[in-house]
Amino acid sequence: MSNYKTVPTEFTVEEGLDTTEIEGLRDEMQEWVDNMSSTNLENTSKYEMAEEAVSQLDRVGDINFDEIWDAFPENCPVKVDELKALKFTCHLFEPKSKRQHASRAYRLSNAITHIIGSLEAVEDYLEDRKEEEEVKAILQAVEEIKDSVQDLDSVDFPGMFG
Repeated sequence: MSNYKTVPTEFTVEEGLDTTEIEGLRDEMQEWVDNMSSTNLENTSKYEMAEEAVSQLDRVGDINFDEIWDAFPENCPVKVDELKALKFTCHLFEPKSKRQHASRAYRLSNAITHIIGSLEAVEDYLEDRKEEEEVKAILQAVEEIKDSVQDLDSVDFPGMFG
């Protein structure tokens, strides 16, 4: 039985495009790597896993959400502020017990979920206008960023004790 429940959570697109949790996970894994360096743990699979997680999570720094807003031509019928204010709901994992903390894997899953939710909200909003030239560049930028974010789903975190 799972120790987590799903909780519907509302975001605006701008709030959903937040990478703070992913950056925090990257910093945690980097701290693990730093602490294991120059010890007998440096040649273990746990060290390699932590190093790989840092490398994969570093990619979030390459994701530039401003590419979406920069893709807006001046004559675009849709305004940037209009898209940023769009609301959507996604289901995030939360520990059932208030004393329990979410695992790194669930924290990453939640971060990816709300970022993808933001991007899909933009796509859905622009669906009726997808044939307009002004909108095609925006949707292309959204799709590229979405692919990059979904790649983060493959990050494996080393276990604490095994």
